[in-house]
Amino acid sequence: MNRESHDELAHKLGLALDQGTEKLDRRTRDRLRAARQHALNRQKVAIAGLSLAGLGHFASEVLLPQARTLAMLATLVLGVIGTYYWNNFQQAAENAEVDSALLADDLPINAYLDHGFRAWLEHSSQSQRQ
Repeated sequence: MNRESHDELAHKLGLALDQGTEKLDRRTRDRLRAARQHALNRQKVAIAGLSLAGLGHFASEVLLPQARTLAMLATLVLGVIGTYYWNNFQQAAENAEVDSALLADDLPINAYLDHGFRAWLEHSSQSQRQ
């Protein structure tokens, strides 16, 4: 039920109550009017108190779907960063093995056949001469 139909129903009920009270005596009408006013005042207080409860609705309807998206993006970013560092650690371990083998002079023949390795050796020897 939407807000307009609630308001319309409340208006119709109010009119029906007003028409029904015409048949009652004055004292009863006054007591009903006072009770109705008291109920309306309590409703205003309850609505003011529930305005904070609207934050829960806002959080569950608006923020929660966004939080899921943000959590997924954060997970993705952490995965990419983790993969980047893992690859760097792997590369560092491989470089350490090559450095150890160079220092121990235990390199396999394939290392010397690698063009990149040969270029590195030539560059390294040229820089040592200067």
